Amino acid sequence: MSLLLQRYGLAVLFVIAAVTFSLLLPDSFPTLLNVRNIAASQAVLAILALAALPPLIAGQFDMSLGSVLSLASVATASALSRFGLSLWLALPIGVAVGALLGFCNGVLIAKVGVNALITTLGVATAITGVLSWYTGGTSILTGIPDALTDVGSGVWLGLPQPLYLMGVVALFVWYLLEHTPFGRHLHAIGVNPSAARLVGLDVERTVVRSFVLSGALVGLAGVLLVARQGGGNPLMGNYFLMPALSAVFLGATAIHPGRFNVPGTLLAVFFLAVSVSGLALAGVDNWVDSIFNGAALVIAVALSTILGKKRRF
Repeated sequence: MSLLLQRYGLAVLFVIAAVTFSLLLPDSFPTLLNVRNIAASQAVLAILALAALPPLIAGQFDMSLGSVLSLASVATASALSRFGLSLWLALPIGVAVGALLGFCNGVLIAKVGVNALITTLGVATAITGVLSWYTGGTSILTGIPDALTDVGSGVWLGLPQPLYLMGVVALFVWYLLEHTPFGRHLHAIGVNPSAARLVGLDVERTVVRSFVLSGALVGLAGVLLVARQGGGNPLMGNYFLMPALSAVFLGATAIHPGRFNVPGTLLAVFFLAVSVSGLALAGVDNWVDSIFNGAALVIAVALSTILGKKRRF
């Protein structure tokens, strides 16, 4: 019973939150429009949270996710608007920008040996400065093709189109982390990097690859952000960082307790989204969202740490 509660406690909380807000706000919360808004608005956040998983599983922390997201969205929007590139040439640019920055982070951390927190905070700060210089602090909103924004706002078979992209990314990351040698190597390195070296794993190379994968996924999230908002915003990425990290650590308390995992992360993303949406519709002030996400992050880190220790022993 205790194991079942650990694995599915978050799912129970999700159901309780959804039912509670549905009963309290019957005219606004359980509507099809609100459900679609929640689903569509969380696609970017979910992909960003999934992007955080590979380095975290390998024991590395990335604080540059939000800034890279902003840079990828601005690079994509700029390629379309200022340089007039076609959609099929511009879209890979955002992914490539994210992958390149992931590679730089990985090399500095794994090859040079700089602390991951210091490296990614430094990269995030540098990106913020570059974006401020390039955009002047304003969004790039012109020249974005309707073909892209239609994907961000469109509905297919009753579900928002961004949700399908999120599903494909989630299946890809789940398979990669759970059913490939690369995923098993990441887990082994995260548990004990010294032991991983002793059995012949190339720890440095694997960690670099985890950051490249993470950066590419963040770049993809940046492209989707352009589709959702109709432009590139140099500041928007920072608003996604804390909710994404909250979801990742909260997800580590569910499904596979004490272990970062894809199903738990997605469950946490939508639990937080349902809770925040319900509070907003109830008329709670905006500052409550920050408190809610911050408290969720602290509690989730504490719980995942405790469960991780229990899992090892």
